[in-house]
Amino acid sequence: MGPMGAIVFLPREGDTPSLMLEHILFDPAAAWLSAALERSGVERFLVVCHDDDRERAGECFPAGTEFVTDGAEDAAGQLTAFLSAVEGNVAVFTRPVFLDDQGARRLAGEEELPRGEDTGVYRISAAALKEAMEGGEDFVSAVRTGSHFGMKTGRYEGVLPLDSSAPAWDSAQYFARHASIDRLRGELTVPPVRFVDVENAYIGPRVNVGGGTVILPGTILRGRTSVGRFCEIGPNSMIQDCIVGDHVTVNASQLNESTVEEGVKIGPFAYIRPGCRVGKNVKVGDFVTLKNSTIGAGTKLSRLIYVGDSDVGERANFGCGTVTVNYDGTSKYRTTVGDGAFIGCNTNLVAPVKVGDGAYTAAGSTITDDVPADSLAIARSIQVVKKQWAVKRRKRSGR
Repeated sequence: MGPMGAIVFLPREGDTPSLMLEHILFDPAAAWLSAALERSGVERFLVVCHDDDRERAGECFPAGTEFVTDGAEDAAGQLTAFLSAVEGNVAVFTRPVFLDDQGARRLAGEEELPRGEDTGVYRISAAALKEAMEGGEDFVSAVRTGSHFGMKTGRYEGVLPLDSSAPAWDSAQYFARHASIDRLRGELTVPPVRFVDVENAYIGPRVNVGGGTVILPGTILRGRTSVGRFCEIGPNSMIQDCIVGDHVTVNASQLNESTVEEGVKIGPFAYIRPGCRVGKNVKVGDFVTLKNSTIGAGTKLSRLIYVGDSDVGERANFGCGTVTVNYDGTSKYRTTVGDGAFIGCNTNLVAPVKVGDGAYTAAGSTITDDVPADSLAIARSIQVVKKQWAVKRRKRSGR
């Protein structure tokens, strides 16, 4: 039997987009379904949706997915061409459902599917379905001649019908949370992924976590996030669309659309915004924000720092209160800091500016010109002390 395909209908209810495009936890139901099917071996997808839902649907399915939208001139031809390219069975979803890995594995297998309440999920030979359609048979009728994936009333067996009622949606939220956790705990990693409190972790359908990683309470892993081995994530951390290397610690912090390499320590209360690459063994401490920046290996950004639109070398040290001044109200500019540079506390680096390798900036400086390598830049006014000034002031004011 060849690779399996899937045909997914995203029906609208009047002017309302398909329930499959509504979020269960932090991802649409269609994304949960697509990810589970991919892991079970499905290689080809055909999605039938409304024109207005095409963009949102495209975000839920893998590259190479074929789409048929309302009003397509040759919808039947597209469908039969898709079936011709599938060598084995095809899974067909005619109604909104939540699908987990257990259900996807059953669909991709050869054993008899559970029957009961009609969930709108079917498995049928692609060749048989194509032949029936070419013989003039109605598509839905032809699909129903295949195996019907049902469920006994009140019993969850890998597929859950969705509707807009609160109880059904609450059940979907519950099963979604446990579906990913059960998947990660069931993967054959040595040592396994460990959850301190499974009731207080939220893992998306396309998230991967390496063996030996510990997930602490309040952790939210979203989007296409990959976490390496032997990490510690949490408590109270959110990571979205990031690649995180091995042996990384993320404590009470948020990471978005960035890459974090091996051995990095982040937090507490750090904020990594999109477009960052944090090198090996970097320290990103408390109340540090990074944005659209590259940080070289071994650099330390310990506390109360903003680094935006910057390229920072290896083994640099940023003192408390350092700010890269990257925005003039109209345009944004980049800052470059060389290897081994030492940025003193409360330094303002006014971009565009370069600090050379091994250079120092004095605490409290506002740096507007480039600093050559191995130099010291001091950019602050000379201190003036007026003795007895305070006494005279109090006499004048009568205080």
